[in-house]
Amino acid sequence: MARLDAAAAAADGSPGDAGPGPASPGDAAAAWRLPRGIIARRAGPLLQRPGPGRSFLLGLLLSALPCGLLYGALAGAAGSGSALAGALSMAAFVAGTLPALIGLALLGRLFRRQAEPLLRRIAPWLQGFNALVLLALAIRLLA
Repeated sequence: MARLDAAAAAADGSPGDAGPGPASPGDAAAAWRLPRGIIARRAGPLLQRPGPGRSFLLGLLLSALPCGLLYGALAGAAGSGSALAGALSMAAFVAGTLPALIGLALLGRLFRRQAEPLLRRIAPWLQGFNALVLLALAIRLLA
């Protein structure tokens, strides 16, 4: 919940630093803030009091974030030759990804209850490992 409060504080224009950084020295849960920008200003109030309508609006707003798979589907739809074919290809994309997204959301709720304490301990290590793997891949590309 503290992360949501930090996002809302960054979104409502309250004083504080504009970029990522500690919200307060002793508050590890709210260690990072959203950068002040269009998405942060719009998403902050939606995160404060979640509900079905607000969740839908948040999903629409977050669809503006970059996603290679979506951009690939959009490029395929744009190159399909007609508006109807493009609409059908995007409908197929939605129909293909919706079950996976719903399944992940439901599994996330289940695992959150069961595994949250463990995940809070190992998440920094997994993220550090991921950073090292990505760094190694980047160095390999440059070499």
